[in-house]
Amino acid sequence: MFNPDQETVRYVKEMRGYEPPLIKADENAKYVDEYTINLEKMEPLVAAPHSVDNVKVVNELEGTPIDQVYIGSCTNGRLSDFEIAAKIMKGRKVKTRCIAIPASYKMFKEAMERGYIETLVNAGCIVTYGTCGPCLGGHFGIAGPGENVLSTSSRNFKGRMGSNDSKVYLSGPAVAAISALEGKITDPRVI
Repeated sequence: MFNPDQETVRYVKEMRGYEPPLIKADENAKYVDEYTINLEKMEPLVAAPHSVDNVKVVNELEGTPIDQVYIGSCTNGRLSDFEIAAKIMKGRKVKTRCIAIPASYKMFKEAMERGYIETLVNAGCIVTYGTCGPCLGGHFGIAGPGENVLSTSSRNFKGRMGSNDSKVYLSGPAVAAISALEGKITDPRVI
């Protein structure tokens, strides 16, 4: 169990308009197991086609050519995701088609005010306001036959982003951004 911090309280208060009741572990709580994870030693992960459970360490897939990168979606188009992508892409150009869609109009507007949208556009990304589109294979970046897509969305099932003959890989924004710049799956720790 992770106890909520002040950032969690601030976020809920800002988004929902009230301070949430906090649920915390009892002071003397007993657990079956406790785990300590050193986040600095964690390696970036990528979910390979065609299951979110087909998880690989990024270096196992490094060099896989990518036809399209999708940064965003309703689940993974947070301001922090766009900040990460903008920092990586600043002053550089993408080598593959790259589409960026913030989670909501509010996120789009704030990302624009902070200069993230301008940075992504200058890098060669196609950016639009929050909308459904590529991650459900609806429009605006549908994967074609034989295409490899690297996406920060939440699903990569066969045919999810378009053609049944496409392959969708899932990653976080750092892997997605550097991979768009390189045109292939790349470990963001190289920059």
